Amino acid sequence: MTTMTDTEWRSFVTAGTRLAHLALTRADGRPHVTPVCFILDGDELAFALSPGSVKGKSLARDRRIAVCVSDERRPYSFVAIEGHARISAEPAQIKHVAAGIADRYYPAHPAADLAESFVQEGFTAVRISITNVIARSGLG
Repeated sequence: MTTMTDTEWRSFVTAGTRLAHLALTRADGRPHVTPVCFILDGDELAFALSPGSVKGKSLARDRRIAVCVSDERRPYSFVAIEGHARISAEPAQIKHVAAGIADRYYPAHPAADLAESFVQEGFTAVRISITNVIARSGLG
């Protein structure tokens, strides 16, 4: 495996509709891993939380987070990201993240409609300030 450059890992995580698998720690210390739709927004990875989710409860207690985006096909490349999460209930932030997710994962649906539904349903926006990236390509 070879190490991806900054440009290569950014291109990898934004290609297609790969999911990010979030790793968090529950209050009792058990690990919790779950897939999410996400966007890379500048230097931050962003996603949305539904109300009452295990992810939200875990992040309210501990803002540390790890994320892995991988390719299920050969050459099995991956990008692992570590960072600190910030949660926002601001409608503008929720709409921005939701619209990006709609454009990427649900292009047949109007992004503005999905974004508005996220606000109405009580979602929050999460932004990860990236502190470490491990990115490997199976090519090489």
